[in-house]
Amino acid sequence: MTEGNHSGTQGAERRERKPAKPPLHAGRILAGAARVARRDPWRVLAVAIAVTLASVLAEIVADHVVDEHSAWQSAVAGVLTEGLGLLGTVFLSGFLCRLTGGTDRGQAPVALREVLATLPWRRLIVADLAVVLLVVVGLIALVVPGLVLANLLALAGPVIEIEDRPVRAALRRSARLVRPYFWRVALLAMVPVILASQLEAAGPEPTGAPEILETLAIRGVVGGLFEAVIGLILVQLCYRLIALEAAATRAAAARQEAGAA
Repeated sequence: MTEGNHSGTQGAERRERKPAKPPLHAGRILAGAARVARRDPWRVLAVAIAVTLASVLAEIVADHVVDEHSAWQSAVAGVLTEGLGLLGTVFLSGFLCRLTGGTDRGQAPVALREVLATLPWRRLIVADLAVVLLVVVGLIALVVPGLVLANLLALAGPVIEIEDRPVRAALRRSARLVRPYFWRVALLAMVPVILASQLEAAGPEPTGAPEILETLAIRGVVGGLFEAVIGLILVQLCYRLIALEAAATRAAAARQEAGAA
């Protein structure tokens, strides 16, 4: 046998010995998200729509009430608008994580006051800001790195909630969970996010009461539905990827024991 054939045979043997990763079924993720939504649909919708409406209203006020010629007013309005949106996103994600965990364990529905009081706000806010910063830098660089980072870090928030990790560990953990299923996660998580972002350009310019109501209906109500769906999918993805990693670890340990025996 020539050296080339021998190397090829060894490579084939290594590929055969390499365990196949457990499959990530999109249908199972979507079914899990639907199961959680069915448990408490009105509260899920109420929280998601309230969060989105508050953010849209803040933007309308900032655009049409604040004096655009005043630098300090514009700066304060921008900070308050972005801050309100961030807090709303963090609260919705935390609420959906708690609701999903309670549904899987058959517990009573989580109280909103409990979520407000027990969420790790600082870590979730810092993680969200870190993800935004990294993605923006990646988009400025060559666009593609930003999209890759957005996908890899999509589960940082749920990881903090589910596994109680610090921010840097949560960012690394999200990337480690997503990497083996990169394209499947992109399909399940990033595509709905891109579709939801298109709502910002929908609807008329809110210059009067009818236009404001139409904007709230399109961006607030419909946007809230999108946010609820996206949040539920991300939480289900996180739980499922954690379970798949644990299953792969157990299978590897069993093979190692069998080989030692």
